[in-house]
Amino acid sequence: MSSNTERLVSLIRLISFSQRDAADQWVKGTGLTPQQSFALNFIQMNQEHGVIAREIADITGTTPASVTSLLKGLEERGLIERTPSPTDSRAKVIRASAKGLGLTDGFAEALIESQRRLFAVLDDDEQAQLVALLERVAVQIDVPEDERRRGGAPEREGHRPS
Repeated sequence: MSSNTERLVSLIRLISFSQRDAADQWVKGTGLTPQQSFALNFIQMNQEHGVIAREIADITGTTPASVTSLLKGLEERGLIERTPSPTDSRAKVIRASAKGLGLTDGFAEALIESQRRLFAVLDDDEQAQLVALLERVAVQIDVPEDERRRGGAPEREGHRPS
């Protein structure tokens, strides 16, 4: 690895860790565990179609029993609501309550503020230049099509989302 590549990797990790620290600080202030915070944010982000416990188990790589316990804690705090699924009598649809949405909104705001402070040292032109350079690198990453459609990755040249 060239010294420039090593430095780039080191700086990207540093920025990533900085954002992780900001997220961890927010989580500490809520009284949620990191797992509860992740689950609540996942539920909020996928709320339009309703989430079932199996999805949370799949995305976190944990057992359904662990997810059931985690969800029970969120429900007892009034952060989520579980209702019977209209399509599967064995499943319950999970949605964030108004109180839960208030917490996740605070999370997004905390991270956005952290990101603003981090990149405030760059003017608009420098930020645009950095975005363009990182997009050239990121376009090489194999990202599932549904993630590209949600804006999680730059579009590959000559490739249009369906």
